[in-house]
Amino acid sequence: MAALQAKAGNRAVTTAIQRATVTSPGPETTDEVRASSSRTPEAAASSASGQAQGEQQQDDAARRKQVAEDEAKDLKKQAGTAALTRADAEAQMWRKTGVAAAARKEATAAEGEAARSRDKTDAAERQRAEAEGRERDWAEQVEEAEKARSAAATAVSDRTGDETAAGTREAEAREGLADAEAEVQRCTEEADTAAKELAAVEAEVERRRKKAEAAAKELADAEAEVERCTKESDDAVEAHRQAEASLEALASAEDEAQQQAKQAAEAAHAAVETWATAVTTAKEQVVALQRKAEKRQGKVEAEEERQREAQAAVEERDDAVRSAVTGVEEAQSVLQDREREFAAATRAREDAETTLTTREETKAAAEQQVSRAAADREKQENAKAAAQQEVARFEATASAHRRVEKDARAAAGAAARVRQQAGEDEAAAREGATEATKRAGEAAGQTEQTEQTAEPEKPGRLKRFSKAFGFTNLKKMGDPGDTVILRGTAPSGAAARAAASDAHRAPAFGTPSQQVFESSHNFGITALGLGNDSRGLVSALKTPKDTQGSAAHQADKDKKGKSAGVLTNATMLAGDGMKVGGGAATKSGIVEGVTAAGEGVGVTTGLFSVGIGAREGRAIHLTSQKRDALKKHALKDVEAVRTRTLQVVLDRLGAVNAELVDKAAAESGSEAGPTAEQIESLDRSRAEVVSLRTELREHLASAQQYAIHKQDNKIIKRAVSLGGNVVRTAGGILVVITLAGTLASPAAPAVGATGAAVLGSLAAYKGGKGGYKRAESVRHPDKWRRTTMAQGDTEFTEAGEEQKGSGWRAALEAVKVTKSIEQGERQLRAQEIYALAAGPAVPVGRNVPEDIRAEARGLLLDLKCDPARRNENAKEWSDSLNDPEQQEDWEKYIAKQLAS
Repeated sequence: MAALQAKAGNRAVTTAIQRATVTSPGPETTDEVRASSSRTPEAAASSASGQAQGEQQQDDAARRKQVAEDEAKDLKKQAGTAALTRADAEAQMWRKTGVAAAARKEATAAEGEAARSRDKTDAAERQRAEAEGRERDWAEQVEEAEKARSAAATAVSDRTGDETAAGTREAEAREGLADAEAEVQRCTEEADTAAKELAAVEAEVERRRKKAEAAAKELADAEAEVERCTKESDDAVEAHRQAEASLEALASAEDEAQQQAKQAAEAAHAAVETWATAVTTAKEQVVALQRKAEKRQGKVEAEEERQREAQAAVEERDDAVRSAVTGVEEAQSVLQDREREFAAATRAREDAETTLTTREETKAAAEQQVSRAAADREKQENAKAAAQQEVARFEATASAHRRVEKDARAAAGAAARVRQQAGEDEAAAREGATEATKRAGEAAGQTEQTEQTAEPEKPGRLKRFSKAFGFTNLKKMGDPGDTVILRGTAPSGAAARAAASDAHRAPAFGTPSQQVFESSHNFGITALGLGNDSRGLVSALKTPKDTQGSAAHQADKDKKGKSAGVLTNATMLAGDGMKVGGGAATKSGIVEGVTAAGEGVGVTTGLFSVGIGAREGRAIHLTSQKRDALKKHALKDVEAVRTRTLQVVLDRLGAVNAELVDKAAAESGSEAGPTAEQIESLDRSRAEVVSLRTELREHLASAQQYAIHKQDNKIIKRAVSLGGNVVRTAGGILVVITLAGTLASPAAPAVGATGAAVLGSLAAYKGGKGGYKRAESVRHPDKWRRTTMAQGDTEFTEAGEEQKGSGWRAALEAVKVTKSIEQGERQLRAQEIYALAAGPAVPVGRNVPEDIRAEARGLLLDLKCDPARRNENAKEWSDSLNDPEQQEDWEKYIAKQLAS
């Protein structure tokens, strides 16, 4: 039970919020006033006689003090007005010198352009005269080219006639050649025909000759046959004669022999008759063949005659062909002559035409050159006119710029003189204010001396003790122990009790007595926090509605933050009381009391965790908006660097501006205008001013990046706190569920331990970071030392390197949780932001240019230092930034806004 109570009662985030919100010195101031008020009656009672004796002296001193204070106030107001006039005049002078420099540059450029335009005019006139001369020369060449073209045209006409005649002759020659070739063709065809006929006749002759030869051969064969038959017939006659002789000789022979002889005689006679017939037939055939041979011979002779005739015709045709070929050759020769004549005539005509073309081209080129020369002449005339117009325009522009420069120089000089006068008035007013303040101080000293005579001052030990051990410091001193208990001993004690319960033995650590002691400490610290928040809330509610400045903004923040802190601390106080009661019930063995106390602790833990989580979520949303506004207006045209001490840059800018004022005043007083040396010197001063202005904007950009970085860190820490409170809320709910018997698991202790770890880590990070910063302020005291004049300072001197503190001193400083760092990085950034945003009546902002001052004031608006939150209008807000007496208040206010 005690473990669940300890794990569910985590409150480190509430403590951290209280540390952030309890920043108003109202309660302590109220205590001091009350203490002082409580002493007043006693002092009045003890010094009644002294007051009676010094009443007249006090009244006189008070009147002198009031008169001096009123005079000082008026003189400070006059100094502030003079400072604004000086700043306005200085800004006017800067703008006008810039206008004059720009106008001078433009005028010089325009004069240079006018000079170049005059050179263009002269060059255009020269080129126009040259173009006019070329135009005349080319016009003469055009006339000559026209004469040559006419002669060439006549020559072309003559050559064309010659070519036409040669063409006619060539055509006639071609016709003769064609006729000759036709005759050759005709004769050739006739010769071919005759040759064909000759060939046919020769073939016929050959055929007839062959037939004749065949007939002669047949005749020879027939004659040979006749001769053979005749011989055979003679042989048969001889045989017949021999047979008849034999027959006669065998007349006396036997019949058989006779018979055989007779048969032989008959056979011989038959043979004689046969061969006689054969001879007759052969002779008839010879006669027939002779006639046939003669006939064929006659045909051969006839064909040979035809052959001779055909041969003669062929030869005649050949002669005709040769004659026709000769005629063709002669015609070709004539044609070639005519072609050569025609080609020569054509070449002559072409040469004439080429010459004509050349003459025409020459004329056209000459005419083109005339046109070009005329166009060039016209162009140069136009260029001359344009150049003359440019000369007039640039001269007018240069004159206008010179007038602007003169007016700007005059205005810059007037502004410089106004600035000088305003500076003198401001110095006189400040000196008078200082004297009046001194007189007021002397009068106040006399009044205090009279009061001291009437009432001895009471020792301030009680006041110092009450301040050192006031509620706020007691809360701060108790917070580390409270955090150790909530994030260390309470969770570990709960774990030890749970382990001992499981082992059925008494716990060695996390006993009920320890729980009561720890819860009582938590109760006391919570009560202090509730008291501080209540006092802060009352003080904020008592703040008059017409309060202005940082007090009004702080009061408005306290009304919201302290009221939420009161509710949260009241809920936490109830939970701590229930934990004390639960521990007491555990010691007494009252189980019902333990359960009831545990449920109450779970409920209160969930309630204040929800409240804290809601505040963290809203803070994350507002911080994101603030960061986005800072990023939107961040300077991106310069680097975010800090190369030199800011006040050194401002002082140098003031010195250069003073030089620029003197130079502008001296320059404007010259009727002849500034010399080259004055212009060069003025430009050098302006260039240095531009460089210094860039350095100031780099400082401002660096401050913007720091502010963005702070918002990013705040979002991360708020997000971690939100997550821890969400886990702690879940732990409180699980405690109630577990005690109700619905859930029997270690979920509640586990979730509570997780929440304790998250919030404990965040608390350890914050505490460690604060301790580290306090230690660094001792080890490296000059790391974040002031780089601008403080309130009341009139000069700035860079301090030398401060002596570093020892490690022992740094360790002691780290554990002083009640001590705030007086000069850290946040305070330095706030001082630099104020230096750039302060009005010209404030010494630190005396030399800041108006546009950079406006940018720095824009950063103040992004940091939520705007007039509405300070209950001021725009003029009152600007006047507060121009009031030297509010410098320290503004710097602290900006430092708070950087952290919020």
